[in-house]
Amino acid sequence: MNSFPSSDDSLLARQAREGSSAAFGTLVHRYHARVFAFLLTLTRHRQDAEDLTQDTFVRAWNKIHRYDPSLPLLPWLFTLARRQSIAALRKSRPLPPDLPFPTEPEPESPALQLWAIAKRQLAPEAYSALWLHYREELPLKEVANILGKREGAVKVLLHRARKSLAETLRAKTPPPLPPPLPELQRTP
Repeated sequence: MNSFPSSDDSLLARQAREGSSAAFGTLVHRYHARVFAFLLTLTRHRQDAEDLTQDTFVRAWNKIHRYDPSLPLLPWLFTLARRQSIAALRKSRPLPPDLPFPTEPEPESPALQLWAIAKRQLAPEAYSALWLHYREELPLKEVANILGKREGAVKVLLHRARKSLAETLRAKTPPPLPPPLPELQRTP
């Protein structure tokens, strides 16, 4: 999951810039799941993430001439995705309060449980920063560019998110029982 520019990605991006829909289709196939997962962290709704993923790749196709093939493709796609989600959020209207929200099944692995806790507890921006840095393994500088923040602000955001999660996990885990007291010998 590194973010270094792949020569294959650069070649495909150059071909897409020249109008090759097959090359762009390969890039979509390669990065669709990761862009969708990122958008799901932002929207927290599967249908919205699916729609925005499609919109992101349509936008990428329309703006491929602005992409610099010497840079990694994934951060550029994440930036487009984030901007698409912000634009959608500005247009959206809140759902009526009487609509039930579907419940997601509880994840089984500890790692998935931790991500689920983070998703429920953290603000979308903090969760996105965690996702990009730890799940997508992007360097802080790229996370900052995607989120439109300074690198120092992303460090603070990550620190606060980790601290908040640690406090939540500590509160969920009962403290260990103290060792039993030694038996006192009574003297007659």
